[in-house]
This record gives sequence, C-alpha cells and structure tokens, in this order.
Amino acid sequence: MPKKQTQRRTPARQRPLSNMEVAAALDMLADMMELDEQNKYKVIAVQTAARRVAETNFSLQEVAARGELTELPGIGEKIAAKIAELLKTGTLAELEEYKTRYPADLVRIQKVQGVGPRTARKVWRELGVSSLAGLEQAGREGRIAGLPGLGPKAQENILSAIARLRARSARVPLGEALPVAEAAVTELKQLQEARNVTCAGSVRRMRETVKDVDIIATATRPAALTEAFSRQPMVAEVIGKGPTKCSIRTHTGLQIDLRVVPPDLYGNLLQHFTGSARHNVALRELAISRGLKVSEYGVQEAASGKVHKCATEEEVYALLGLDYIEPELREDSGELEAAAAHKLPRLIRMDDIRGDLHLHSDWSDGKAGIREMALAARAQGYDYMAISDHTQSLGMVRGLTPAKLERQLEEIAGINAELQPFHIFSGCECDVKADATLDLPDELLARLDFVTVSVHSGFNQSRRQIMKRLQAAMENPHVRAIGHPTGRIINRREAYDLDIRQTIDIAAATGTALEINSHYLRLDLNDLHARAAQEAGVRLVINSDAHEPAGLGLAYGVATARRGWIRPKTVLNALPRTRLAKLLARPKKPAT
Repeated sequence: MPKKQTQRRTPARQRPLSNMEVAAALDMLADMMELDEQNKYKVIAVQTAARRVAETNFSLQEVAARGELTELPGIGEKIAAKIAELLKTGTLAELEEYKTRYPADLVRIQKVQGVGPRTARKVWRELGVSSLAGLEQAGREGRIAGLPGLGPKAQENILSAIARLRARSARVPLGEALPVAEAAVTELKQLQEARNVTCAGSVRRMRETVKDVDIIATATRPAALTEAFSRQPMVAEVIGKGPTKCSIRTHTGLQIDLRVVPPDLYGNLLQHFTGSARHNVALRELAISRGLKVSEYGVQEAASGKVHKCATEEEVYALLGLDYIEPELREDSGELEAAAAHKLPRLIRMDDIRGDLHLHSDWSDGKAGIREMALAARAQGYDYMAISDHTQSLGMVRGLTPAKLERQLEEIAGINAELQPFHIFSGCECDVKADATLDLPDELLARLDFVTVSVHSGFNQSRRQIMKRLQAAMENPHVRAIGHPTGRIINRREAYDLDIRQTIDIAAATGTALEINSHYLRLDLNDLHARAAQEAGVRLVINSDAHEPAGLGLAYGVATARRGWIRPKTVLNALPRTRLAKLLARPKKPAT
C-alpha cells in the first residue's frame, strides 16, 4: 500500500502593502533607531525616505517591479532594499529585530513634546513605562518628577503635552494635501470627458489643515468621467462610484470626492461645496432677509418660486447684491458685510511679492551656497533676498560666529557685484537666548541690512520669560523682524506660552515686523494673528525659511496672509527693492 502523501498547504497571498503602510514601517524603523541611539544621519536618511514614500502618489509596487526605486528622490540603494523587502514580504527583518528589544508603543512616547528618545528610554528602564497611557499614569502619580534630570516642571509639561496629543486633529497639513489635490485636478482636466474642474472645500479656502479633498466638475458624459477617474494611477482604493459621484483614496492615504454637476449649476455647486459651513449659513440667512433662498441647486425667489441657476460663483453672489468673495475669506468673519458695502480688501497676491527675506545657506544649516540660493531666488522672479543664516548658540557646527559673519559679508558683496540688479541683503536669523540676550553683539548686528530674531530654545519657559525675550529682541534697534513668532509646528508642536496680543503691541510700538513663515508645517503667524497685527499697524513679512533651492516658494504663506485679509501695503517684501532699502536705512522708531 503506497504511503499516504501529506499535501502541503500554500499560504494565502498577502495583500500588497500600500505606500502609506510602507512609509509607516520606515517611520517606525527610524523611531526605533533613535531609541537605540543609532547614527543620527542614518536615522535622518530613513525619515527622509519615509516622507518621500508618503508623498509618492503612484504605486510603489509598480516602481519596484520595474527596478526603479532608487530613481525616487531621497531613496538610495540601502533604503530601496528595505522598501523592496517590505513590498515582497510585508515585513522588515531589521524592524522586527528592534521590536524584540524595545516595546513597539515606546515610539509613541518619544513623540510627546518634551520627551524624545532619551527620556523615553529613561521612563521605560526606570519606571517600566512603555505606553502613552502608562506615561500619563506615571505623571499623575508623580513618579516622573522623581527621575534624575526631570522634576515637577518637566512632569507638568509632559502631562500637558499628552493632553494636547490626545486632542490633536487628524486633519492633514495643507502642504501634504494640496499637491495631491492639484495632481487630481490635472489628471481630470486631461480626460476627454471633462470640462470645468475645480477644487472646492477647505483645500480651496487654503485652510492650514484639511480632512479630505472635494472636486467639482462638469462633463459631456458624467458617468464616463467618474469611471475614468476611478482608474487613474493615483487611485489606491475606490470607496464608492456612481454616475455623478466618485470617492477614492490615493496612494498617499488622502480621500478625494469628485462630484460631476450640470454646467448651468456649476457656480451654485462650487460655491456650496467651497464653504465654509459658517459662511454658507450666514449667506442663507442674508438671502432670506432679501426674499431669496440659496442652496446647491440654485438661488430661488421666495415670492415667485423662480430658481436662478448659476454657471459661475460670481452670479451667485451678484444675485444677493454682493461683490465676489475670494475663497480664502469665506469663514463668516465679516466678509459678507464688507462685500455688501463694496469694501472687501484687495488681498496680497503672489505676483506682489518682490523678494524673500529669510533664506539659509551652507554657511549654517542650509544645503546650498549663497550664490546658488540667489540664482534660485532670481529664477523665482524676485528682485532681492536676504541671507539669514543661524547664529552660533544653537550648537550647530556651522552656526555664524562673529568672525564667520565678517567673511560672509565679503562673499555677499562679491555676489552682489556679479548678479546686479538682483540684490542680496545681508542678515542673519539671530537667536534670542533663554536669558533674553541676543546671540551676536550689537555692533555686528548694526552692520547687517535685515536681522531676524527667533526663539529656538527654552520653549517650556514661563510666559513672563518668553515675553521678556521677545520684548528684548523687538526693542533692539537693529532687529527688523521676529521669525515664526509663536514657534508652533502644525500637528507636531504647540506654540510656546506667549501673549500674542502683547507681542503685536510691542511690534507696533517698536516698528518691528512679524513673519508669516511659509513652510506648510509652520504658517506662523497664522491667519487670525496676522489680521490682528495688520489692524494694529504692524508690518508683516512673508518668508520661505528655505534651506535649499527646492524650499523656495511662498504660496502657503501668501495664502495664510490672504486668509488674514492682508493687503500688499502691509507686507515688507512686497516693496520694490529701492523702497525697501530706503526703509531699512532709516532707524527703527524707539519703543514707547
């Protein structure tokens, strides 16, 4: 009798990992490497790769199959091998090995503001804490305060940070959502069925964070357009699809909702889905007071029942006796009253910007030389820029010492002679230290054209000390601007404890400008603070804070300014170079 053979079972095929799952695995690997005190440059390489993967809006599986992973920006051979392993097996051996040495939840602890890898290791080894809940409990029981190098104040700050982390919005920063939204609009416009295509919702209003993307379109064949959109390369998952609607999730994890509407209702639907909800409620109330009813299906006359369908948003607002309201202003913050009185401001635009007054070079932590940054700024259409390298107290090897700044001034003079009429204003981003002193002597600051002062340390100081530092900086006669004034990083770090009203008042009294930092994770000042500053007579400056040519660009900062009702005359770097130079040649007004 033949021996019975045992049939081998073939394991079920694993679902391919999405881009976001690959990015999450790389992020966790970087966090584990930090816990393990690995070389910081290796950690940064993995973090950079995770960010690039998260931003990649096409299937990594297809890229890997073609053997082209190393062609992605920031992906070298070693990182590509890790990604290929993840895509092939669903796991990463290196990451799994770290998980045998450290609790997986420990990485979440080090994300808490004020903790970091060193403190995370300490609370784990000394207190046996390996989760966020455990950290919170240890803080409430007073055990964190007893650890060497921490104490009651650190414990209080950690508990506050945990509370903020739990309440943190799950919304996506605008700078991560907008490129995906714009790519979706571009893809839709290239489809032969498409006619009008426009982003709506919070993306169109340029909110600093968004939940998802809304797109309104018209089409010759609506069902064909939704079907074609559902098959685009950016689509990782089709959530739902019908003849006039299609919801998808991209490879970056962002949801996009497409709605196809009749051409004669395009203006009504675009206005309705652009929002905001508060703006639309106020608009409906205004319409009722004028015998009208506004909805996504038209503007109806209450008395006759006649419905006005609008192909453009301008028609919608005109039917209500209003001037057209720019999307960024639609937040029910006085825009309807201003539109009715024909008093809406002429908002700052990108083409008003003449230069960038906060750029870094490889004299500190930038990745390009001054000349390369200048050429890139000139290519942006700017007439001028200011080099604002970090000063020495940040502990970086390449921070500006007085001697280095002297040499930098010589280099700037030489490049100016070469590139005129484009002009580089000399400057620095000077640190105001924890004791409220500036990082460079006054006699050296006096020789610079544009000095920006920023807080880069001591974020947990009391409001009194933070304000002492900011006041000392603004009362210095050589300081022209305060960089990223509140210190917040969107979805990552709360603002330090400052009095924003007092900050604005001191800026007004001393003639110091406040920056709108255009990096999409800063947008600092925010729109509300920027509007308050303008109303107080404070000048603003919209800067990129770029550390490389690719970082140049002020679109997000300008959008924030527009949301804050900012006019061109408020913005320093909307001035022509000669006028700005004359202004900088005059002394600041003394503090009152």
